[in-house]
Amino acid sequence: MHTSLSGLPSKIVAGSGFHGFQLNVNNTGDRAYQRVDLGVFAAQMDEDDYFIDTSHLTLQYKDPSSGKWVDISLDENDEGAGYLGYTAVKAHESFSVDMRLAVDKTAPAGLGYAISIGMYADDEGNCVFSGDDSFYQFDILKAGSAPGTPGDAKPQGGKKPLPKHQPSGNTKIEPQGHLAQTGSSSALPMIALAGGAAVAVGAGAVFVVRRRRSAGPGAAV
Repeated sequence: MHTSLSGLPSKIVAGSGFHGFQLNVNNTGDRAYQRVDLGVFAAQMDEDDYFIDTSHLTLQYKDPSSGKWVDISLDENDEGAGYLGYTAVKAHESFSVDMRLAVDKTAPAGLGYAISIGMYADDEGNCVFSGDDSFYQFDILKAGSAPGTPGDAKPQGGKKPLPKHQPSGNTKIEPQGHLAQTGSSSALPMIALAGGAAVAVGAGAVFVVRRRRSAGPGAAV
């Protein structure tokens, strides 16, 4: 089970509206999962003091059933921060969920990050954390800047620490092209995504920026 992000711009100008991307879920194994809880978290970081700020960001996903855009909490104090919902995933099944991110016009220039998260129960009932072990880094440019022609944000590497707590979350979603699986998932423990995603983003941001600085001026990250 693997989650990833694609299509997120490598540069976003503050106040330039929503920018679309996708949360991808790819199950390459032979096992089907009755319930996989999914999430995405994004944050901005000050490169001077490593301060994490989510107040200028708006993150949404498109509900596959209604077609409506739904806000995702980015409040680090919210136990449901980053949570989209859960769905069944068949063996060898892949699908995507439409996402979009906006940075308001008052945001200072800086560095932004996004991560994808997935959680499910294994055969022993253990909670398994899945993802692509990467942070997607993008530059936030001050309002009125010219972004040029940015490419997609690339995974930067660096493992995400496991969340320290599991929040409540019990929203079912049915991605497009994905058939609903009948039967109850009550045999599985209640799994939800980390409100600790904020902690994960912060830790990864520090790792990436320190690596950038240690590489020296002009060095590739």
